[in-house]
Amino acid sequence: MQTLADLRPVPAVRVTRQSLIAVERQMLAIVRSSNDFDSFAPCQAVAAASYHLGSGGQRVRARLALHAGSSLGLVPEDSQTLAAACELLHNASLIHDDLHDRDIQRRGQPSVWYKFGDDVAICAGDLLLSASYVALSQFDRVARLPELFALMHSRVAGAVRGQCTELRAPMLSGMNIDDFKKIALAKSGALLSLPTELALLATGNSHASSQARQAAESFAIGYQIYDDLLDVERDAARDAVKNPDQNHHGNSSVCNIVLILQSDPACANARDAAVEIGLQHLLLAASASTALPSLSGGALHSMAMQLHEKLRNLK
Repeated sequence: MQTLADLRPVPAVRVTRQSLIAVERQMLAIVRSSNDFDSFAPCQAVAAASYHLGSGGQRVRARLALHAGSSLGLVPEDSQTLAAACELLHNASLIHDDLHDRDIQRRGQPSVWYKFGDDVAICAGDLLLSASYVALSQFDRVARLPELFALMHSRVAGAVRGQCTELRAPMLSGMNIDDFKKIALAKSGALLSLPTELALLATGNSHASSQARQAAESFAIGYQIYDDLLDVERDAARDAVKNPDQNHHGNSSVCNIVLILQSDPACANARDAAVEIGLQHLLLAASASTALPSLSGGALHSMAMQLHEKLRNLK
């Protein structure tokens, strides 16, 4: 089993505030340009999408793209373009996730569907999805665009597949750890690996794409476990309401690792077991990220180690 002592040290990662501001401006400019078609009748989807982007967030995917692009020699504008494309995709998925899960809050404020309604939320998510392709089209190395678009579609398709699998969960007889990992990998891993993969492909380093995916997927599982530990009470209540008969028999239909482990008679302490699984995956993410060309995985390495510390503190 891998330990902290086995990991090679990686230089500290810095992503400038100016570059993140440039990404924010680029995203909003693309989204708001949709109103140019009829400036006398502003589109509700534009307002909803702008509202969602303005709610903040950690911009993890932007940071990954900015760091990888810079490490691999992309000019700042091209790194920011990749960052904007990935963040627009991710935020589209968040709007649709909240709608599917009926979550009424996102980042401490009303979620889009709760504030604007279901129909507008669907349109706002679609708008951000389309905007991500517009963002990517601004990448300066035009010859690379067909491959970059194909990669982005492939990862979007993977995320959609994961969401469909999770939506089927209530129809299953009970989820297990393998189900949990498959959903986490498809839903989160695909869009988490995309920023680094795009930078690698754009700079002729596609041979390292599988390593980037391995690192991002391991991080995605660790992150999902951390998130599940914070949300276990809410998810348990949702599971009881949605599936009282199934829940009565000890099988969870909600994709929360703690609830899934609780249904396993061989698991003495579901919470501790979940923490240990998460810690190991985060160590794998940190290790795999150090092997990427030109230290392009440095941002992911730092995030994995920071989350490892947070997760360890939940013991």
